Amino acid sequence: MWLRHWGLDRDPFDERRSPFAETPTHAEAVARLVHSIESAVRSARLVAGSGLGKSRVLARALEATRSPIRRVARANGLADGPDLFARLAAGLGARLAPDASPSAAWRALAESSRLCRWQGVHVVLAIDDCQALDEGPGRADLDRLDHLDTDPSARLTVLQVGRPSERQDDPGRADAWDLAIRLGPLSRSEAAGYLATRLAAAGRPEPAFTPRALTRLHALSGGAPRGLDRLGALALMAGAVRGLEVVPPDVVEDASRECLVVGTIG
Repeated sequence: MWLRHWGLDRDPFDERRSPFAETPTHAEAVARLVHSIESAVRSARLVAGSGLGKSRVLARALEATRSPIRRVARANGLADGPDLFARLAAGLGARLAPDASPSAAWRALAESSRLCRWQGVHVVLAIDDCQALDEGPGRADLDRLDHLDTDPSARLTVLQVGRPSERQDDPGRADAWDLAIRLGPLSRSEAAGYLATRLAAAGRPEPAFTPRALTRLHALSGGAPRGLDRLGALALMAGAVRGLEVVPPDVVEDASRECLVVGTIG
């Protein structure tokens, strides 16, 4: 078994059990999101390409700002605007019938937000993968959240997390100067640190890849954590089958061809 070969007590790339690997790139994005939440900024966006760790950064920021005076509703995998309102309302504690109308979902969300204001509670609405609503009515529904509770005493922060779009880069938009946090790919040194952190947390403090293999891992994954996870796991499996003590670059190359065939990198 490949885990035993590398002295690992679990899969280091299993997102459900692996700790957050705080590279400088991710740490800066987390810090900016935390500041946005703690300052009760009305609206902020975290923008990054596929596989760069947006959801991890969001989860880390929400965990760091957990407080009895703050209530968080998080939604992802959305179908449309009404689905968005219903999930956020439920996240704030509202009870909705399964067949609730879009207007009923909005009213429930607005009422829950007002109740939080009366209780002195800061509401944080976090929408992950919001690019699914980036066009047409869905976009209008997403923008509507910024005006959920316009009372001066309301503390409401809307966090939109998604991939870049032409709309977000349009300087003519009314909200073009809202805070936009851009998360880029990891540098080569950050990628090496990311992998080392993952492996050490799973029981292997020693290097598992040669320096040249790390360079190939970084190049082939584009510095995307998701690509590093998948390519790193396949390379370790292949190295275990070959009985290697450390993974060289040719094994990484072989693993990358498998990834490209099944479309898992990025």
